[in-house]
Amino acid sequence: MFKAVAKDARLLRDSVDIISQLIDDGLFNITKSGIELETADRTMVSFIDFKMKASSFENYECDKDASIGINLLNLLTVLKRANLNDKLTLFLNEKDSALEITLEGSSVRRFSIPLLQISKSETPDIEQLLKKFSADAEVSSAIIEQGINDADIIADSVIIELSPDKLRMFAEGNSSKSELKIFKGTDTLTKLNAKETVNARYSLDYLKKMIKGSKLFDKVNIMLGKDFPLRMVFENDDIFLGMILAPRVSESE
Repeated sequence: MFKAVAKDARLLRDSVDIISQLIDDGLFNITKSGIELETADRTMVSFIDFKMKASSFENYECDKDASIGINLLNLLTVLKRANLNDKLTLFLNEKDSALEITLEGSSVRRFSIPLLQISKSETPDIEQLLKKFSADAEVSSAIIEQGINDADIIADSVIIELSPDKLRMFAEGNSSKSELKIFKGTDTLTKLNAKETVNARYSLDYLKKMIKGSKLFDKVNIMLGKDFPLRMVFENDDIFLGMILAPRVSESE
């Protein structure tokens, strides 16, 4: 049996909103420690690693591990029906092969979302990948969002660069340029580990979706390597949301 109760739906709703920007369907793993999702998008350009801890719920019951396929848009549509003070209950109805969602406030509303048959997708070996990143930084998510939006009016991709003293974002197109620099030791760049300068180019279409995590988290951890995938991690006591984005094919700068 699986049943989880949260005081409000916002934490799960906002997390699903971010994830649904990148994937349509997800195979969630329900364990005693929480709800997890590891999946790549259809194009294999991005990868999501999501964990919502059991302790983030007011009550959490799971007597055995289960994997459930869910359409993210269907789930998000229901979660958006929650009012501010509604209590959220998730219940796995194995008999009907459905996830039941109850919203309880001034009224009691129940929804049922059918489970999907989803096979486990191929996912990168995170532990091996982590060993290959050569630089990382903890930075204000709002500033990174600003840099992404600045670059978006110039081009369809942006170079993200970490060096020993700063983080830099640079875009160029049609004789126009944008550049953002954040220097080590400032309030907006709280951690920076880079022995040398590393950079790569990334799609702004994907970055605009990934940075939506800024509405839940003030800080984001960025990991880079030379012409290597970007890892973006949002994390607090309740949620871990990691995203990996493949680099864009090099263009003349």
